[in-house]
Amino acid sequence: MSNVTIRSVAKQAGVSVATVSRVINQAPGVRPKTVKKVNEAIAATNYIPNSVARNLKTDATKTIGFLISNISNSHFTSMAKTIESFMREKDYSIIVCSTDDDPDIELSYIHRLLGLRVDGLILNTTGQNSAYITELSHILPMVLVDRSISTPSFTGDFVGSNNFDGIQTLTKHLIKNGHRKIGIITSNLQVSTGQERLAGFQAAMQTIGIKADSDYIYRYDSNYFNEESGIDGCQYLMSLQDPPTAIVVANNAMAIGAYKYLLAKGISVPGDVSVVSYGNISNSELFRTEPTYVTLNPVFMGEKAAKLLLSRIENPELSNREVIFEPLFIENNSTRIL
Repeated sequence: MSNVTIRSVAKQAGVSVATVSRVINQAPGVRPKTVKKVNEAIAATNYIPNSVARNLKTDATKTIGFLISNISNSHFTSMAKTIESFMREKDYSIIVCSTDDDPDIELSYIHRLLGLRVDGLILNTTGQNSAYITELSHILPMVLVDRSISTPSFTGDFVGSNNFDGIQTLTKHLIKNGHRKIGIITSNLQVSTGQERLAGFQAAMQTIGIKADSDYIYRYDSNYFNEESGIDGCQYLMSLQDPPTAIVVANNAMAIGAYKYLLAKGISVPGDVSVVSYGNISNSELFRTEPTYVTLNPVFMGEKAAKLLLSRIENPELSNREVIFEPLFIENNSTRIL
């Protein structure tokens, strides 16, 4: 660990040591602007209080933290339930925190969990605090889910899915069915899932000579993997003078937003536009139009993450490990042959 003190953070942020302490302990009365400034200084200096570091190494609380980007996404609620059930059997408690993909909220929750002296952390990162998380991984057992951190010095495990192949499979299915004007609603290109899914789409489109770069008219990049982004992306694509005949949606929450928009506007799926998505949509078997998608398996991923974390808590010296789920292609009736 680097020898960074609370005074270093205060100097970096241009505030007093007392203010840094209040932010770390989430005391009331600190202006949001100041909280943001202090959090940025903590991330920049990779500061972890010495007392916290000592406690993490010596005191077992039988508690773990689970930080996720969007608690309303059924993928993460299913994963949380799996992790909680598994950990309960091992006499551990779990604290679930939802960051809304906000790096400041992510840092605040990490500070809170450190204060509670959790024994380990399962993290679906925002991708914007990687240096700090990497530094923390040297003393706190950690497992990343869905989103990886490419920093070579990160110590911990990763459980994810083959995002590149999953999106490529969906796109090639549309190409095989005669589609060429294929839209994509993607998101948060600062995280590995966003980057890998876009790359898979681009690779598939390249097979028919189409370059889906930032100038590609049928591409909508949003900031968040949520319903609102799906609605906005679908509105953009279907409002084009020459709209796409098919849309690839890069996650299940955005797919729900896309379907909501199409239903509200009376746009028929698949009559007017074919739609495919990455990840299952809960209870989709009840829909008249069942989505074509590639699967995610939150139960598999949650159980793997829990097992990896417990083994790392027992033996922090383990080498980094990686578990990749291979998504399955499920064809239903949300696509048609042109």
